Amino acid sequence: MFHKLAALLIIFTLSGATRSQTHTQREAPKDVRSRLFKQALADSGERDCIEKEEGGLRAAEEKMSIEEIDLNRDGVSEYEVDLSSPCTCGMVNCSIFVYRQSLTGYELILDGAAGLGLELLKTSSNGYADVKVDARDTAATTSSTTYKFDGKQYREARSTITQVDTGETKPASRRVQFKRGMSSTTVQGKVSIALPDTLIVGARAGQVMSVQLTAPSKSVRFMLMTSKTTNSLADNTRSWTGTLPETGDYLIIVDADEKASTYSMTISIK
Repeated sequence: MFHKLAALLIIFTLSGATRSQTHTQREAPKDVRSRLFKQALADSGERDCIEKEEGGLRAAEEKMSIEEIDLNRDGVSEYEVDLSSPCTCGMVNCSIFVYRQSLTGYELILDGAAGLGLELLKTSSNGYADVKVDARDTAATTSSTTYKFDGKQYREARSTITQVDTGETKPASRRVQFKRGMSSTTVQGKVSIALPDTLIVGARAGQVMSVQLTAPSKSVRFMLMTSKTTNSLADNTRSWTGTLPETGDYLIIVDADEKASTYSMTISIK
């Protein structure tokens, strides 16, 4: 039910795929390439894997592409780095990182994005251009995530998923809110196998959570998992009660079969 296709790229293009080309590209100088290659290896955590590839680190550095881009229009370049390696880029999406120059070297300002490339938007936040990353989620859906600069790093601001055949779009996730003084709430939605709902619920270790789903279609089910460790607590069910193992966010993923169906879900935490 829950899947996310991602590999690693450090702002990077997907080998053999088309990526967004909405900004002027300029190849970085050789000395910058060398330093960013070392930084990219460290941040990707894939050094050992790349060393085992044909040609090892030397070949990876030769194939790497780095592009300069001025995100805050101050005349000083930020950098996109593409390692173009099977270890750092999967068959579909690549993880995207952005670097800016600092007094000690290069600072990572976009971390954790995954998709087909980076697109600069006309809007900006705290002096830096907003950016968008499109991704292929499944054979039936794509996703689009907008990131805004908070003064220190780019943070996810909005993410949507779209069904390719119909063009229907919905938020990729939504946070469940409890009214003040209340320990339970009820949410509604409409889901299919192509367009599931991902509900985010914050809770503390030791609390007891109950989830009860009702829907006209028997195919509607949910999965419950921790967001930190991605441990599954419930799968393919319509009812669950249990003691929560950790403090943080929990993900409830609701889906159905190919035919879309409405549902109602009551969540309580005590």
